[in-house]
Amino acid sequence: MTPEITIAILTYRRRAHLERALASARAQRGVDAEIMVVDNAAEPELKRWLAETAPEVRYIAMAENGGCEGRNAALALACADLVITIDDDVELDGPNEARRVLDLFEHDSSLACANFLVIGADRRVLQREWCHPRPIWEARSGFETYFILEGACAMRRQAVFSAGGYYGPFFLGHEGIDLAYRLIDRGFRVIHAPQVTAVHHAAAENRPSWRLYYYYTRNGIWVSARNYSSWRALYAAAENTAKMAFFAARAGQLRAWARGLKEGVLGLRGLPRSPIGAETLARLREIRSHRVSLFGRIQRHLKEQVM
Repeated sequence: MTPEITIAILTYRRRAHLERALASARAQRGVDAEIMVVDNAAEPELKRWLAETAPEVRYIAMAENGGCEGRNAALALACADLVITIDDDVELDGPNEARRVLDLFEHDSSLACANFLVIGADRRVLQREWCHPRPIWEARSGFETYFILEGACAMRRQAVFSAGGYYGPFFLGHEGIDLAYRLIDRGFRVIHAPQVTAVHHAAAENRPSWRLYYYYTRNGIWVSARNYSSWRALYAAAENTAKMAFFAARAGQLRAWARGLKEGVLGLRGLPRSPIGAETLARLREIRSHRVSLFGRIQRHLKEQVM
């Protein structure tokens, strides 16, 4: 019998965190759920451990830590059309989260992705995780967004496939924005759904300090070129590049930023492009109209701890 929902956990050599995420998936009630672990740069030890401790869990081995490709594999191999994707340092907050996801999608065929409310172990909304175009004090309200939190969301897989899935070369950063743009361009909705909660334990393992400044700079150029035409692409790429220069300077990571800028520009050759339409641009303007002012966003970042 086809399960009602698939819970896919992506992991990369963080067993202790994975155990907690897996326990939260196995604890779901009131729903027929398939549970899947996607092992990036697969290790035989993890496969053996799962077979011994959680034999009902499907194990998917990836040859390398492919980021986006691991998420594409989870969606492609899931038995259910609705797929919850969480990272190994994320846990579903209670036993009813999967049931709440089903209720969200059940009567809304236009819904392609529901982002969860992400909180820390202290039960507070994580400021650093808040990327939606609304002030953080609206975190307990639902609204449309153009961000996809890959590590804490639920997706309708057929909608994602219709938009081409994640663009693999991104690896890390902006892949969710890129996918959200294409989903919205096809008439689907992406939302922030605070009725579903996930706890992010923010594992530091396997996260080199330079990677954010490199990937977010490079991928910001690519996502702009892929989804916008003419001057809009140039403006969006320049805005992101300037923003990342500011962040990189604060963190002493200008070398990583410069490498991201160089490889972002070089990677434009042969980049697949499909500019979004005028109606989608209008929808995005409406969604962005609720953002905090530029001055407010700068203040927020100045207060944050440098990564």
